[in-house]
Amino acid sequence: MIIMRRRSSGFTLIELLVVIAIIAILIALLLPAVQQAREAARRTQCKNNLKQVALAFHNYHDVFKMFPPAASIAGVGVNMDRVDAWGWPLRLLPYIDQANLAQQIGVGESLTTPHDPANMGNVIDYTSANAGTKEALLTTVIPPFLCPSASGATVNKYQQNAGTLMYAATSKIAVYPNSTSRFYTVNIGDILDGTSNTILAGEKALMEAPFLSIGTNWANYRPNTSSRIQIVHHASPMNTPFDGSHNATINGYNENTPALVTRAVIASAHVGGAQVAMCDGTVRFLSENIQSDPNPPALNGNYVYQNLFNEDDGNTLGEF
Repeated sequence: MIIMRRRSSGFTLIELLVVIAIIAILIALLLPAVQQAREAARRTQCKNNLKQVALAFHNYHDVFKMFPPAASIAGVGVNMDRVDAWGWPLRLLPYIDQANLAQQIGVGESLTTPHDPANMGNVIDYTSANAGTKEALLTTVIPPFLCPSASGATVNKYQQNAGTLMYAATSKIAVYPNSTSRFYTVNIGDILDGTSNTILAGEKALMEAPFLSIGTNWANYRPNTSSRIQIVHHASPMNTPFDGSHNATINGYNENTPALVTRAVIASAHVGGAQVAMCDGTVRFLSENIQSDPNPPALNGNYVYQNLFNEDDGNTLGEF
């Protein structure tokens, strides 16, 4: 009698292990590609956000024939170096589809920004503001002000929990109030080196990794500190980590070496560099390896990175 043996239709243990190994290899190969695709999408969104900010600057310029000052008390032309002065981001709200928010806050209608202790449980924490108050509005999430790659929250814990802003104007465009500059506001005609050769604004991410960057906020020009925060500066190279610490007493920051202006460096969560908006409205990605002064602070040195901040230094720029 011939006995027929039926072959099992299942997997052997070895076959199962081989399949699992192949799947693991495929996942390992595909995962970086998926992550890169997602980061490319986030980087594109960040570029679009910065483009909106740049266009807002130009639309403001079309109306007032100048870029917004760093800050002002009440009227546009009255510049004062005050903790509660109206900063340039508040001036731009109507030009980034936030006119209703600007109207509700009352931008420029009072001498200073809303900061009434009667409306706040803690005067150094805007998230403690009573619902329905102007102070509470200063924590509003404004999507074009946030880089999707950065890990920071929608309120900035380094700046009294005011609404987070991850882009900032240069100190040469948002001119320091009461400065010794030959002008208190800047217009297109003042950019003698050419609008395509001068940085208007750049990334200023709020994040703690891969390095600490304290970002900025759109609501408060100087959050109870001695230094303004809504700018990027050229004293230190891009992506220089913040050299300081959080001060719980003022719910703000203290720098270890103020001359390095590490609170105001261009900082980005994107690998390899950072996005900047030029004064002609275009957005460029600058490599973190761009020529820059190796011994900051550099204010007048002939280095490509520093030259891009100066609107009238007369230095020749090559490719960047």
